[in-house]
Amino acid sequence: MKKKKIMKKKKIKKIIKKARNYSFKECKRLPVERMTEINGIKIPSVSGTCYHAIMCTLVEYKDTFCMWSKIFEKTEKYMRQFGGDDTWNKFIDKRMSKNYQQRIKDNTHTLTRTGNNAYGYRLHEQGMVIYFFKDGAILFTGGKLRQNGKKYNVIFPDGKKLQVRYRGNIMTWKEYNNFINWEYINCSGTILNYDKIKQSRAKIASLGTPEPLHMKPSRIKVVIVLGDSYDQDTAIRLESLGLVVSLLYDNVLEGTISNDKVDLVVNDRDVVEVNFPENVISQLL
Repeated sequence: MKKKKIMKKKKIKKIIKKARNYSFKECKRLPVERMTEINGIKIPSVSGTCYHAIMCTLVEYKDTFCMWSKIFEKTEKYMRQFGGDDTWNKFIDKRMSKNYQQRIKDNTHTLTRTGNNAYGYRLHEQGMVIYFFKDGAILFTGGKLRQNGKKYNVIFPDGKKLQVRYRGNIMTWKEYNNFINWEYINCSGTILNYDKIKQSRAKIASLGTPEPLHMKPSRIKVVIVLGDSYDQDTAIRLESLGLVVSLLYDNVLEGTISNDKVDLVVNDRDVVEVNFPENVISQLL
């Protein structure tokens, strides 16, 4: 009996030793002065890990939306930089049911978890939160941690708080911004009008694209950012709309198109963003 009690005590001690510290302020393993710093922000994670690389990526592009393709690219860069080629190769060669891209997405999602015993808490302590979307993620900075007993929130000057998400109803970055403008959700993602969201998505699914704006046809310059779902069919579809590509890099297209086709491009399912050089904006007004 005594031996069993001793064994139990040893197991309890081992469990206590392995307990993780989710606060970066009092972490003996990784004191603040030894943390990687990017853009003036301390990265609260051990260098060389996937979590560290994801945070480095989002901090590099803080307050700017990053598509998954960019996150994958930069995560590889930072894992190689801080962990070495072997670390990255082990990560992508790991035999699991999910590919490495999905595991990067999953790890990014883990960093959005809330609570004093969640990975996201280290970011929340510093007034930062990650918003997770179907086509990418963004790190918002400049918030303040507000504790209320065991619960807390991160409050931003514009009223934004920790992201509110609904199972099975993940939004794209474009939907998020549109739904805010149409007052279907608030800036934290809380749904204010579920029926309108449902109707909006049903309309896009059934009609494909709305009627184009009635403008005097003329060619204008455009910069188009594509989502991760783009493929050869996307190119064929945009080409059929009259898009003439002058420059292609990564998932960004630069070219010209007739201004009466702009709405069709903007609402294409694989298009995340369309920008217009300043010298041609006046043509759209």
